[in-house]
Amino acid sequence: MKNLSIIILASIFVLSCSCKKHVSEADNQNINRVWMLVSFKNYTKDDLVKKNAFLDLTNSERASAKMGCNNLSFGYKISENTTTFSQGIATRMYCQDMNLENDFSKEITTITNFKVEGHKLTLTSSKGEKMEFVAQDWD
Repeated sequence: MKNLSIIILASIFVLSCSCKKHVSEADNQNINRVWMLVSFKNYTKDDLVKKNAFLDLTNSERASAKMGCNNLSFGYKISENTTTFSQGIATRMYCQDMNLENDFSKEITTITNFKVEGHKLTLTSSKGEKMEFVAQDWD
């Protein structure tokens, strides 16, 4: 009985260690958050903030975004530091200025790499174009 208790305790310890390792790896890639767009093409940070431009990656298979007008939705996949976004779908409201939304929709499908540094996310396209974000929940 004593040997069985030791085996059970050892099993629990081994399993809990592997689970903690998995969680810490996920924390290092803390991409599954809502990200506020702060730098993109020639748009000023003030313009992006006024439009409340964001990218929501909390769903591990489907990203959503809003660039001031329509709701956007994209499929995406992440592996290590690479990512791909599928062609998106959008609601069809007409807005006065849809330049940001149109530019973002075109550019997101060319994204191939990402980098998370603390509360900052950088998405980079195959052409070297960058989108920079700050985590919404960061103070």
